[in-house]
Amino acid sequence: MSKGTILYVGGFELPDKNAAAHRVLSNGKIFRELGYKVVFIDVDKTLPYNSDILTTIKDVQGFECWSIPYPQKTIEWTSYLSSIDYLNSMKKQYKDIKGIIAYNYPALALNNLRKYGKKNNVKVFADCTEWYSTNGSNLVFKVIKGLDSFLRMRIIQKRLDGLIVISKFLESYYGNTKNVVRIPPLVDINEKKWSKSKQIIINEFDNRLRFVYSGNPGKNKDKIVNIIEALYDLKDLSNYEMNIVGISKNQFIKDFPNYQKKIDSLDNRVNFVGRVSHEESLEELQNADYSIFIREKSKLTMAGFPTKFVESITCSIPIITTDSSDIKEYFLDETYGILLKDSTVDSIREVLQNVILNNVNRRKEKCGINNKMFHYSEYQELISKLLLNVAQ
Repeated sequence: MSKGTILYVGGFELPDKNAAAHRVLSNGKIFRELGYKVVFIDVDKTLPYNSDILTTIKDVQGFECWSIPYPQKTIEWTSYLSSIDYLNSMKKQYKDIKGIIAYNYPALALNNLRKYGKKNNVKVFADCTEWYSTNGSNLVFKVIKGLDSFLRMRIIQKRLDGLIVISKFLESYYGNTKNVVRIPPLVDINEKKWSKSKQIIINEFDNRLRFVYSGNPGKNKDKIVNIIEALYDLKDLSNYEMNIVGISKNQFIKDFPNYQKKIDSLDNRVNFVGRVSHEESLEELQNADYSIFIREKSKLTMAGFPTKFVESITCSIPIITTDSSDIKEYFLDETYGILLKDSTVDSIREVLQNVILNNVNRRKEKCGINNKMFHYSEYQELISKLLLNVAQ
């Protein structure tokens, strides 16, 4: 018998269109195994603005999922940032709502959820995975986003019944707040996409090392241009291949126009795969010798946690990266890869040169077994304790 219904709501796009979707699905499986019925309310960019939520139900890995339209126009954003009208429909569908988990939710809407919870004896939690940056934004966006972030991070989330945070940085920030639990990005290693059965057999005469970067580098997060700079400095070396998954060459050149000549000079050593499905991105990862991503330490990178790190560890693919977020805590030994001393081009070049010239840690034979470090069931006890504390 179910202990009641938990609504999980936020800007994720199920089943797998963004990293948020993977996180909430894994978290949802924990709550489901603890005896709760978990219902998701996601956003759908294909829905017309006035769509009725009751026409959107779909099944995602055994979960019921409803969708609200993703806002496009100013008036739609105004509603999205404050409205919780979808609860009127959900109350009719589920008579035993015990909790609501809001994923990186807009401040005004989150506060409305908090008020609703107090009035209706429903526990309200935040799933907080980022501290958003406004760098590079226009003035209007900076003001709105800055105010939203201030209210959400510094005031409203501290008043909720509980918090699920993704990093030590956030755990420490909310150290004086009641009922806080730290849960990194999790996976379900029993899903078929984690299988190594599709892994390409590397030709024994092909001695190239294969590096992979997967994701969207953005302007303020991953320093992919530093990797390109380092490889350009090593352009005389040829026994490697760097696959960049998640962005096309045209988009990269549009974002970083000063790097076109360097990209062209590296020829087929640097390949842009573009946007692919999550399953295809995992195949690229499983076929690599190293995963690589570079992040500078900032509030943005320390508050979050790189999903690509979790995916690499789970696939037993060694990682070349910098010390951001809680990565050092999970870097148990050298078989996990190489932790750079900083994000400079010099540091990256030094490590890549050593790896390429010496074929360091070519570990295809060790990639057959998934690492369970981030399997969702490993964190079930922490969530159980959170719920017990909230219930007291």
